Amino acid sequence: MDLSIIIVNWNTRDDLRNCLASLPAATRGLETEVLVVDNDSGDGSLDMLRREFPDVTAIEAGGNLGFTRANNLALERAVGDGLLLLNPDTVCPPASLARLYRFMNGKENIGAVGPRLVDRDTRPTISGGYFPRARFHWLGFLDPRRLWLRGSLTRRVVFIPDRHEASRTVEYVMGACFLMPRRAYGMVGPLDESFFMYFEETDWCYRAHEKGLDIWYCAETEITHLEGKSSEKASRFSLEQFQKSYRIFLTKHYGTRSVWGFRLAQFCEYGLKSLLRRLAPGDKAANRALAETYAFRAKLQLKGRIDPAVPGAP
Repeated sequence: MDLSIIIVNWNTRDDLRNCLASLPAATRGLETEVLVVDNDSGDGSLDMLRREFPDVTAIEAGGNLGFTRANNLALERAVGDGLLLLNPDTVCPPASLARLYRFMNGKENIGAVGPRLVDRDTRPTISGGYFPRARFHWLGFLDPRRLWLRGSLTRRVVFIPDRHEASRTVEYVMGACFLMPRRAYGMVGPLDESFFMYFEETDWCYRAHEKGLDIWYCAETEITHLEGKSSEKASRFSLEQFQKSYRIFLTKHYGTRSVWGFRLAQFCEYGLKSLLRRLAPGDKAANRALAETYAFRAKLQLKGRIDPAVPGAP
């Protein structure tokens, strides 16, 4: 078996249908299996799956286990030489995953690879990035609109590639389309279930780097990522869970004391961005919504403990 494709679904029936429909052409020439873990969706996803895609292996999670635990359920069953974690809100163009698989096989020391991700308008979007550093937030505070800093000073946690940018190593790639060779998975191990969602792929890549493996951004193929349809259904939860996972990552890899410095840097960055958005000209409703999101992120830094209520948890 060449490739195991693992998709975690929670109430994204229509996106899941479109994603699955795109896979045969995207993987042409490869022997594949597709495993879908359903986190107890209430939108008829499982019925659709069994009716329209009978060859797909459906795994019922029995509740909303989150991205990490659900992926691990499927990874235990997967038999492919390549293990692909794929979001249901992705659409894979013809030959795209076959190219990504060949790219993986062409690199001797590879831990994981991700493609160029594009949005529904084909504009490049977040495809990977750099491990967290407090200075990224301080630079965001000093130059929130990236108007005057240049070179490496424009670097942030996330990486949006230029369409003409060549394939290269990065520190992590996005879990929306995350391909691991089985050998690397055996070296690094499963996803860390301390992360309900967010930062699980960053943590895995960090551990891969510790094993001496390379993480690659592949510019030779692209995948459409509609971004966050599951998490949009619970946006406050998403913001809280992101921050909780961020702190778990920081504590695990940088130590407990590091969290305080990151919280201060984020409070300053997001507080200033909220203020600037409220003062910005243009679409008042859009600016107000962004200002409120930044303000909520800033307020989260004042909380010593964050315990989001998980929607649909078992």
